[in-house]
Amino acid sequence: MLRKTIEITLVAAFSTLCALLTFFTAIPSPTGGYTHIGDSAIYLAALLFGSRVGLLVGIIGPVVADMIVGYPRWYVTLVAHGLQGYIAGFGRKKGTLWQAILLFTAGLVMSLTYFAVNVFIKGFALAILSFIRDFFGQTLVSVIIAIPVAKAVEKSGVISRLEK
Repeated sequence: MLRKTIEITLVAAFSTLCALLTFFTAIPSPTGGYTHIGDSAIYLAALLFGSRVGLLVGIIGPVVADMIVGYPRWYVTLVAHGLQGYIAGFGRKKGTLWQAILLFTAGLVMSLTYFAVNVFIKGFALAILSFIRDFFGQTLVSVIIAIPVAKAVEKSGVISRLEK
């Protein structure tokens, strides 16, 4: 029972962090949508606590942010960032290189999910520009933030105390 309570608390805390980072760092894009560093909270949760927590944070945090900013395709966000968190969670307890590979893969899946929808909504040219923004802006910056923070938290011993 205590483990479930801890997991629910972690999902709530990281989802809140994700929504806040997304909302307060949102930079509107000329192609529609917005760029932000909220993905760093998804990556951090996934690296520290695995795919299940990453999936839930990837669903809840970004969708809450979309509701607050009025982004109309929250249902795409649900799938894109949910998959992103799930895939990133495979980096838990892995070395830095594997974590980077998995986070970039997760970001690629997220970016391609939006791309697939954007081709129909915006057209191919704007969808390509949005993809570049999503992958090389949002994903790259979030990976640069998340990995060092995750390594510092892991080194602190906080995670091992939670797992007891």
